[in-house]
Parts: sequence; structure tokens; C-alpha cells
Amino acid sequence: MSRAARGGILLLLLLIAGALPGTGLLAAAPLTAPTIVAGSAADEFDELNDLAATRRARPGPAPTAAPQQLILAELNPRRAPVPPGPVTYVPILYYHYIRINPSPLDRVGFSLSTPPAMFRMQMQYLADHGFHVVSLHQAVVAIKNHSGLPSRPVVLTFDDGYADFYTTAIPILQSHGFTATSFVISGRMGWAGFMTPNQVVAADGLGFTIGAHTVDHVALAAQTPARAAWEMKQSKLTLEGLLGHPVIDFAYPYGSFNAYDMAQARSLGFEAAASTMYGSAHSAGQLFDLSRMRIGGGLPLSYFARVVGGPPPTTGELNGSGSLGASPPTPTVKPSPTPPPSPSPSPASLVPNRPIFAFT
Repeated sequence: MSRAARGGILLLLLLIAGALPGTGLLAAAPLTAPTIVAGSAADEFDELNDLAATRRARPGPAPTAAPQQLILAELNPRRAPVPPGPVTYVPILYYHYIRINPSPLDRVGFSLSTPPAMFRMQMQYLADHGFHVVSLHQAVVAIKNHSGLPSRPVVLTFDDGYADFYTTAIPILQSHGFTATSFVISGRMGWAGFMTPNQVVAADGLGFTIGAHTVDHVALAAQTPARAAWEMKQSKLTLEGLLGHPVIDFAYPYGSFNAYDMAQARSLGFEAAASTMYGSAHSAGQLFDLSRMRIGGGLPLSYFARVVGGPPPTTGELNGSGSLGASPPTPTVKPSPTPPPSPSPSPASLVPNRPIFAFT
């Protein structure tokens, strides 16, 4: 082939390459952002994107990301089966944020956020209609022994350990003398938007229960047995080291768990583990898959009244003109020890993934 022919072919190849995006000669089109399915909060999808940060922060393998279906399942839980035999009726409510959702376009962030004014109205409703807010431990003892509870009992729980539990929920709860349990992600204490270790210690000192919610907020049923066991055990140990007493309550992130995780919760010394299944009737055989009732943004007070089994709200309560209790000042934060570092399980201890059986 002549030199001129070779030059012509080379020029033709360069022209073809220049027309292809991403070759360096022509800018490639930007990658399409991942589609966020309806029902997925930006904050919840941050869980899936935290894997890179987890790898940087912790040696060893990163936990498996939670399937999107589990996020949707937490927002649209299935009803818990009604157990045969004796049951104890007590609604166990669970909240996430007590805040005004900062992003109007985040529909699911809105569904996870209860505005402070609405939360205040809900607590006032409980006080006005003779509800007795009992601790999760008190409810578990009654469920286990099928013993009595005060009239119109209700349990209040808060998932993830967000800072607004301390700054917003606690003052409102204190104004009524109510108690609650906060399930804390131990590896996120001190992160933006989460309680600091000092706040966790202060909440505990004020009589609020601190429960464990894993180290990294992973879907346990999607993990290897070693990772799932470590997430549960290490979160318990970290919180116990911080608080100086046993931590006996646990909640499954995303409501994701299987029989192995239930057995681990029991063997680690938790007295109960909370799911996201919907229901208020509990039996002694369900202490490690306790059903709860999610409360989120946009729910009218009349819906809240039905969830807790109370009478319809009065006109004054619906208008927010009831005698709302005054909030005391934010509690003073006492110094606390720095939580111990969270070691990762050794790579050798990790085994291939087991089948996923997520009860969501």
C-alpha cells in the first residue's frame, strides 16, 4: 500500500474516533443519575452511597448495600400476623425525624419527618385522652408475661439517633412526663444531623432509653453472618461502653432480618428486637420481631388517634388550639467519654452470603 493510501486510512480512522463520545476527542455526555424510585428518601439513599465512606473509614470488607425494595418496605410495611393464643395490646409507635422537611421535593423525606408542631399536637392528644406512655421495657415485660399495663398504653420509639430527638422531641416529651426509646446508629454519633456522644449520654441520663441500631445502618438480611453478627454486637458494645450500663433493646434497620439475625439478637443479650411490621397485638413468641406503627409527616391528627386506638380529636385539638404544654429549655449536655473505636471483623471471618429472607 502506498504512503498516500496509508495516510488516508489513518485520517479516516481519526475522523471516526473524533465522532465517538468518551474517546477524549469529543466530550462524552454526562452519565444519567440513578433513578430514585417512588418512596425512597434522599436520606435513606445516602445509606447506599455510604459504602465508599465506610471503606475509607474502616479496614476490611464493606457491608453489602441495602436493596431498594427494603427501603420501600420500611415505608410501606406489611401487617404483622396476629398470633394465636393470648396477646397483649400496646401500640409501639416509631418516628424518624422531628423536623420540617428541608426539601419540598423530597416526598419520602417528608413522609419520614414529623413537624414539631404536629408532634406537639400528638403528644398533647395522648395527654388529653388519658393515654399512658410506657417504656419499651415495661411493654416487653407485659408481653412476655401477658401481664397488665395501664389503660390506653402506648410506646414511643425513634429510629436512627437523629439530633432532633434530643433538641426537639425530648423537650416536648418532658413537658408531659413521657418517656421514649431512641435506637442509635452507633457509627454515626457525631455526624451532621445525628446526636453526638454527649447528647446520647445526656438523653440516657434524663431517663430516655438508648437502643442499638447497628454500626452502619445496614440491611442485616443482606449481610454475611459474620458481618450481621458484628454489626449487632459492636453497636451494643459501643453504646454500653459509652453509657456504662447494658443496652437491651435493638431495632432492625429497614426492618430487614431473618431467623439468623433474630437468634443473634437473643444470644447477644437483647431482650427484644423491633421490626417495621405493622400491628399492635403482641405475643411472647414475637419479642424478636416486635411490630410497630410508623408515624410520619402529613398524617392528620385523626389518623394518629385511630393508630393509637383513641377517640376522635376534638375541634380544638384539630385546630391546634388545645392547651399545649410549654416546652422546658433544652437540657444541659454533660461531658461524656469518647466512644471506643469500632473494629471491623477480620476478612477471614467473612463467609459467602447466605440466602436473604427479609421480613419487611
